[in-house]
Amino acid sequence: MEEVDPDAQIMVDEEGPDEGEMDAEALAMVASIFTAMFQADPLTPEAEARLPVATSIAASLVPEGVYGEMMGQMMDSFLSPILEMAEMDGGGMSASDLTEYTGLHGQDLDSLTQEERIELTEMFDPVYETRSTAQFDMIVSTADAVFGTLEPGVRDGLAKAYASRFDATELAELQAFFATPVGAKYARQSMVINTDPQVISGMMQSIPSLLEQLPVLLEGFEDAEAGLPEPRGYEDLTPSEQRRASEILGVDQLELRESMAEVEANEKELIEAAAAATEANLDAMADDVDAAADEAEASVDEGEEQAESFEDAMEDIGEE
Repeated sequence: MEEVDPDAQIMVDEEGPDEGEMDAEALAMVASIFTAMFQADPLTPEAEARLPVATSIAASLVPEGVYGEMMGQMMDSFLSPILEMAEMDGGGMSASDLTEYTGLHGQDLDSLTQEERIELTEMFDPVYETRSTAQFDMIVSTADAVFGTLEPGVRDGLAKAYASRFDATELAELQAFFATPVGAKYARQSMVINTDPQVISGMMQSIPSLLEQLPVLLEGFEDAEAGLPEPRGYEDLTPSEQRRASEILGVDQLELRESMAEVEANEKELIEAAAAATEANLDAMADDVDAAADEAEASVDEGEEQAESFEDAMEDIGEE
């Protein structure tokens, strides 16, 4: 296993998450932690000899692009019906969206008519449907990119796992679509092999690449809304819109103003709390790395002491 420098520290950019990216040193440290934690044992010479055939099998099982495509399609399958349902409902914010947006949790907004919800949506966020579509497209493309980044490591680890678990004859039969008795062995292995240390190790080797891309991917969510105006707050509405929104929602204007201001303040608190939690998690991870390094060093010292004791004992025997 690779050594982890016990003196290494995870640093967070002093400007904080509001400035965008995590510090490069923190990303490098997290990447090294994942790489060190998920090291698999080296292949035996026999398994190395079988690796070319196993690599061919892994390429057949995990063809290039299938991981990203699979996850993109899965996300699309989950999210498309939601968008379609919203369109069938006439578009606009749902009652729950309006409740979250205005903070009027004590009001029964489910009783609003479709026309009233659409009217409120046009007041609060005139580009609501465009924004929702942009967010949907970004989620699907991000899933594609994330799992596409992991795919090469999975394919590499899977090839090593097959090279370790099957001999040359079995691998040849697997190439022939796993026929005869070998097929039965594959059936028994096919599920559990995905938890093989080689597979996990291969995937974790791709984490550095993923961490390098993560800031760009996160910025993509903001870029997806580039050029779109921010949702309108209470003070952004015209006096007539403020009166009409209050009328539709069944509250007075002061209550609506205070409620929406509270929502905005709570969102700011959540962002600050998330930033603090991220920094705390990074600090805790650094402490774990230090503790693991200290434990490893202690184990080495203990091993050296045992070796010295053994040598002393052998010298005593020789003298006798």
